[in-house]
Amino acid sequence: MHPLLLQNFSRHISLSDDETALLPAYFRHRKLRRKELLLEEGEVCRSEYFVIKGCLRQYETAEDGREHVIQFAFEDWWISDPYSMHTGTPSIYHIDALEDSEVLQLDLESQQQLFTDLPQMNVYWRIVMQQAFIALQRRVLFLQKPLEERYQEFLRTYAWFEQRIPQHQIAAYLGTSRESLSRVRNTVLKK
Repeated sequence: MHPLLLQNFSRHISLSDDETALLPAYFRHRKLRRKELLLEEGEVCRSEYFVIKGCLRQYETAEDGREHVIQFAFEDWWISDPYSMHTGTPSIYHIDALEDSEVLQLDLESQQQLFTDLPQMNVYWRIVMQQAFIALQRRVLFLQKPLEERYQEFLRTYAWFEQRIPQHQIAAYLGTSRESLSRVRNTVLKK
């Protein structure tokens, strides 16, 4: 089992050596090339993905063609469309790789079996889902702020994103155009 995932588990639960030895049976390793789709709008999401290398993004495309980034996922982060996965309905999102990436894939059936075989994984998953819900609530409030405040908060929380993500992707995450982001960025950097 990949050490990064084990480290992630250990932040929330304790697993014995015997339990840890069982984990590889539930996960599938998958490599993605830059720009490769992991999930396409209209497909039913079948898995959760833990990023062990690279960067992925989840986004939706508006009717006018603009992309709205919902989340980025770097090493040690999970990404998926849980609504699609748990309801069996087609996803409204795309998930693709912004860099060459590697993920550990946990499909729904394997996840359910994992919860049965290792009940403490239910505790882990509850914690992860609570954190994701909190992040989503914060994101909703974040998007209601003026652009300059959003950008400043983005820098406080995720300044390192700028080293790995193109400006147009950051703009799509902030809910603005690249040109507007450039203007605000210049204003903020001059202060």
